Amino acid sequence: MAQAETKTETKGLIKSFNGSGKNIILGITGTSGAIYSLRMLRALLLNEFNVDIIVSEYGQYTLLNECGVDITQCNLNTLFPDVLLLKSTVKFHNNLDLKSEIFTTGYDCYGMIVCPCAMNYVSGIARGDSKNLIEKSADFAFSYSRPLIIVPRETPINKVHLDNMSKIMDAGGKIVPAMPSFEYNPKDFNDLADYVAGRVMDFLCKGAETI
Repeated sequence: MAQAETKTETKGLIKSFNGSGKNIILGITGTSGAIYSLRMLRALLLNEFNVDIIVSEYGQYTLLNECGVDITQCNLNTLFPDVLLLKSTVKFHNNLDLKSEIFTTGYDCYGMIVCPCAMNYVSGIARGDSKNLIEKSADFAFSYSRPLIIVPRETPINKVHLDNMSKIMDAGGKIVPAMPSFEYNPKDFNDLADYVAGRVMDFLCKGAETI
């Protein structure tokens, strides 16, 4: 008997939200799982959010090492040919710039995502270290009660990791581990990463208007 063709439901994994005019900070750190950051960015752009991207030094290394990608302002259309960048704006920020325009009174932060989030950044965010722009932006999100969603990708997890994640949750942040589901019969790594991006979008836009 011929095996039934495996189906995928990738399109249904990311709901449509009205992100037009909303500013999202996307932090990308150097833990393994760079594909999660690419599909997270794609999900935000599909929903027409304005994205302020902060990539750590090792985040840049991991993107290049795992995905062969160097994200720049000029290659977004090449990276995401299925996304029409009509209403979204994308800005890149240096992770060492602690005087970024993100902290000016004219910047309206709708929320922040760190995807994937290395455990040293989980620790820094939990303690409020603010020693780089990703950590300081997370502290900013806490201070102004903006949604903060952390996507850790680490195994095994020890008690220090758990304690730090618990502190983030106690402060109002959300933890969405990079643990994709297989119940929808994913066909490739993009499907697996889209599942996680979809769960993040659900948290980010909880109660927001859907299209």
